[in-house]
Amino acid sequence: MTTLHDVPLFPLGTVLFPEGRLPLRIFEQRYMDMAKVCLRDNTPFGVCLIVAGKEAGGGAEPHAVGTLAEISGWEMEQLGILQITVRGGRRFRILDTHVGADHLLAGSVEIIPDEGPQPLLAERR
Repeated sequence: MTTLHDVPLFPLGTVLFPEGRLPLRIFEQRYMDMAKVCLRDNTPFGVCLIVAGKEAGGGAEPHAVGTLAEISGWEMEQLGILQITVRGGRRFRILDTHVGADHLLAGSVEIIPDEGPQPLLAERR
């Protein structure tokens, strides 16, 4: 399995699925800086559902599984508010996390292999 290190993690109250699109409104400086680095270096960040805590202000605990997000578009119509659109990439499992000096949650993640479409269970038909 492929492991990526120091992936910025963005805990949210919503889920990003592979190939899905998600508009985000970023106003916290740590996430503005993260987006700037991701755009400059053409690197993804991880979107994870929040298990505990809140989206804004820090301290959110992410779910152990998330999706890599690639920024597909951005605009800043209002100073201090960055609007981005992300596209969901591969799913990952968080192996470990740490909070950097910039108060941004990051971690090592293991890419989950894509098993393709799965048949619908009989009880769900």
